[in-house]
Amino acid sequence: HLLSPFSIFNGDVLLAARKPSGSIHILLGDFTGHGLPAAIGAMPLAEIFYGMTAKGFFMSDILREINIKLKKILPVGYFCCTCMANMSFRRNEIEVWMGGLPDFGLYRKNTGQVERIKSNHLPLGVLSSQAFDAETKTFDFLPGDKFYMWSDGIIEARNSDGELFGDERLFSVFDNKNSD
Repeated sequence: HLLSPFSIFNGDVLLAARKPSGSIHILLGDFTGHGLPAAIGAMPLAEIFYGMTAKGFFMSDILREINIKLKKILPVGYFCCTCMANMSFRRNEIEVWMGGLPDFGLYRKNTGQVERIKSNHLPLGVLSSQAFDAETKTFDFLPGDKFYMWSDGIIEARNSDGELFGDERLFSVFDNKNSD
């Protein structure tokens, strides 16, 4: 992993923990804003993530609990764009929940192709507990497959001409790498 924040205090969060079953939970979060205001939700999010993962809770339960906490403590207009994944190497699958982040990539070793995984939920901390949807998507995850996650910092990076790097350019990097 690489975490390269814009400032020391920021809202970028990358967490990983092993469940008692042996699978791994990974959470990438990007809170709105920059600096200390963006970081206020990071500690409660991490506390819930690590505590519930260690007890073997399902990903959907953890997401619901984090959403409730963030909805309660974050100022109006603040939220956390999030991807949470459960990687089960015993079942050869990856379960994914995405809210508010750009498309991610699931590299398939057997084909050399990168499958796009799209965000299909609102960010954490936006919806009430009654409206929150913790439905996940499950994908085969075979030995040699890779799951690429990133926040919007990559696609919003600009070159010297002020041109955004962009989503399409990012995925073309995968295409170019696989054609070599």
